[in-house]
Amino acid sequence: RKTSRDALVRQLEDNGYRFSELVLQSEGDYAADDADWNYKDIPHLHHVHDLAESLPAVIGDDIICSVNLQKVFGFWFPIALVNYEVEKYRQLYFTTMLFFALVIETRSEPLGPIRTRVTTRYAIGSPPWLQFLAPVLKWTIRRNYKVLMSADLPMRDRRGELRKLGYGFRRKGESYSFADTLNIMVSNLVAPPGAERIVSCNLKTVFGVGDTAFIGDRGLLGFRLERAGDEVAIFPRACPHEGASLDERPCVNGEVTCEWHGRRIAALGRVRLKGTAEFRQGAYHGWVSDGELTITYLNEPLPEVGQTAAHAH
Repeated sequence: RKTSRDALVRQLEDNGYRFSELVLQSEGDYAADDADWNYKDIPHLHHVHDLAESLPAVIGDDIICSVNLQKVFGFWFPIALVNYEVEKYRQLYFTTMLFFALVIETRSEPLGPIRTRVTTRYAIGSPPWLQFLAPVLKWTIRRNYKVLMSADLPMRDRRGELRKLGYGFRRKGESYSFADTLNIMVSNLVAPPGAERIVSCNLKTVFGVGDTAFIGDRGLLGFRLERAGDEVAIFPRACPHEGASLDERPCVNGEVTCEWHGRRIAALGRVRLKGTAEFRQGAYHGWVSDGELTITYLNEPLPEVGQTAAHAH
């Protein structure tokens, strides 16, 4: 049995609490699945958000109970938080803070294949004698919402961008699972069906100013080339896990690190500007001959490694 937002609020009202409501909305060019994934994605809190950290205690497919550390006015506050899926595209959160109870519902409404509106309804409850503080709590919630969305919406927009290019995303069930998000080494980004699987360029001419060049699209069929002397390292432009862009990520010790979940990604291959070489890495097969680089995506799943987000911190 899963209690709805209204039912939970009624129970508290029956025990003397009074509630005021706040409704906030966001809308963007992404699928409802992308919002659903974003709300259930546990590891990104550690890497993307500066004002929140999740310390899970219980994790299931459709529920998580955690102690969240929330930074307010420069101080970290622990909050016991329960979050569960009421139905597809609809989640409920509740927590308590001293005399206050906060019940939150998020609902993702598809407006089109790649357009979604998310409505977040806050029910702020307290004993009658503390109702005068409700405006202060609403101001704090609005401020916190703005900060959280400044990091979350670009993630959803990025996935929407990939969907417009024909990409898709794997998931195991009808909706996303909290527990499944912990494995950051699984590759969930799916290349567009029927797309051209071969990308090529001339290494002698592709580099302009600087030692970085990009070829292909901005997903699995795109590549970032990093030149050091006469050697070129080849990286994917998208993290195969959930599609984060790697274009601007620094290359450190021969790896780039995904900003969403901290997955470290090594070069797919290394070749010389001159001569002949070949490499094979996961779903990619590449070769260079007389400066002509060709990379083929073999349309097979990249290897899955059982590393969880906890190990990647």
